[in-house]
Amino acid sequence: MTTPPAESVVILGTSLASLVAAYELARQGYHLTLIEHPSWADDLSASEHILGCHREMQTLLGAFPESKPPARDPATPLEFFMSDGRIVSYWPTALPGSLHWIAGLVRFRGLSWNDRWQLLSYLERIWEQEISAPTTLDQRTAEVWLASIGQSRSARDHIWSPLVRFLTGNALTDLSAASCARALTPPFLTDARASSCTRLSSSQLQGLHHQLKAALSAVGTQVLAQTDLPYIQFGQHRIDHVRLGDGHMIQATWYLSGIPHHALLKLLPDRLLTRYGYFSQLSDLTDLPAVSVHLTGSAPATIPRLVLLPGQAFQSVTVSTAAPSSALFELSVVGDVPFIERTEADLIDLAKQELQRLFPALQTIPLHTTALHRRPRAALSLTSGATILRPIQQSPVQNLLVAGSWTDTGWPTSSESAVISARRCVTAITGSPP
Repeated sequence: MTTPPAESVVILGTSLASLVAAYELARQGYHLTLIEHPSWADDLSASEHILGCHREMQTLLGAFPESKPPARDPATPLEFFMSDGRIVSYWPTALPGSLHWIAGLVRFRGLSWNDRWQLLSYLERIWEQEISAPTTLDQRTAEVWLASIGQSRSARDHIWSPLVRFLTGNALTDLSAASCARALTPPFLTDARASSCTRLSSSQLQGLHHQLKAALSAVGTQVLAQTDLPYIQFGQHRIDHVRLGDGHMIQATWYLSGIPHHALLKLLPDRLLTRYGYFSQLSDLTDLPAVSVHLTGSAPATIPRLVLLPGQAFQSVTVSTAAPSSALFELSVVGDVPFIERTEADLIDLAKQELQRLFPALQTIPLHTTALHRRPRAALSLTSGATILRPIQQSPVQNLLVAGSWTDTGWPTSSESAVISARRCVTAITGSPP
């Protein structure tokens, strides 16, 4: 058995949350051991959009500038495809205080004047404390709530539905109103740069993981790859040790799980599941699948684009530069299981049709498929009551912490949520923020 150093941590998994926690702890001199298993792999997105309000992720990217988009890259506006074929953009303003979102909303042509007036009136009454947000938001769907504050069917279908899909992966008719309000507030009701949007490509996301691993390797952190699941020996209130498949046992001061909730469940004994709601509730968490199709065409992409789509097919289209004379189109959908389960050939044909409908100029340009990614666990379902199922970082087991985008961070499942959870775990271990 390995005797633990005075300050040691065993970390399960090499997810983004695991690596960020390990990186921050290594910088403070902790002895670390990471355990890796194929079934714990991150369900990584082919690309991800980072908003200005994602401050923890922005800080992380700043520490690894090779993964950060070049400063010259323009921010990507949020664009919405309307029923009449128009594509309208939401541009954040640079005005101080609350004026930026008031001005941004007033000039946003995706909403009718009546929808804009109803929304501004509702927000102003909350701001002036004439009314307060209903305490029943978690028992109502976002669809019902938005209708109750005067948002028309057209606004809900063409603006709010694709927007909350983009932010949370959830359908407006399923998402709790409380989760909807929490998702919309940071990007649109805080500072002027909060809704600015920058795309991270798959190579940048993978590069960030590689750089985190390289930084850990440089300080001698062990990463133990396993083919068999390790066994965790729980005492009455603490973890005693972890036994690996080869019989080797590792002890530490702290243990941190950065693996998916379904994977953590497989490592827990029945007595913990029956004794603590914290652990038994993990089985009630539901994940949403996703699929993305990548196509290239010879038309150059002059600026990055992100078009949010209504309807029951693809939900968003990202346009970026693949080469000086070609564009990369990434079409994605989350949560729509019947659509996601279509054959690869069907999805590719539908993606081409959707692109040609959005951008008529592409009807005469050959489109070539470069990739199709299926992700069975892309986002966490945030229906009514789901929020209380998400665990906080400190578990009932005294020396076991839990990190991951699916934990209780106040954010939808995203890189921002993963980084926040990791840093909360670091604070719990060290007693001070990283």
